[in-house]
Amino acid sequence: MSMNRGSEWRVWDLHFHTPSSYDYKDKSVKNEEIIDGLVAADVSVVAITDHHIIDVHRIKELQKIGKEKGVSVLPGIEFCSELGGAESIHFIGIFSENCDLESIWTKIKGQCNLTEADIKEKGYERICCEFVKTSDLIIKLGGIISVHAGKKSNSLECIKKIGRASC
Repeated sequence: MSMNRGSEWRVWDLHFHTPSSYDYKDKSVKNEEIIDGLVAADVSVVAITDHHIIDVHRIKELQKIGKEKGVSVLPGIEFCSELGGAESIHFIGIFSENCDLESIWTKIKGQCNLTEADIKEKGYERICCEFVKTSDLIIKLGGIISVHAGKKSNSLECIKKIGRASC
């Protein structure tokens, strides 16, 4: 006879970078190490949200390793928007683990000017994606959106508005 345990709390990290992000410090970190670290931290679901890139190969490998170790890996991407001034607004698109990732990435690259040529021309530090247009695209492609402002500890309330500061 099994006992009904009811709901269980799980640890999710929906904003996680890998060495595929241009600003990731230690590019030598292996995918196995990433999953092992998540397991050690008791994370059961992670969204890979590298800056301005969906590394399809890495995400698929992380999904395979994660499945073997009880970690669900969701594909995602982090964008910098044109909004917010000095404390720029960043936003994240997250997709289901069984989405057509190649197609999603191809559409995002083309429609958000994130091709290799675009990035080479502007540089990662100067890439901005229009918030409304890109958010509409993420939703159209079946994703959800999360937003944060400036530093990781800031929230939207801290964005300075014309004529007044909120924080």
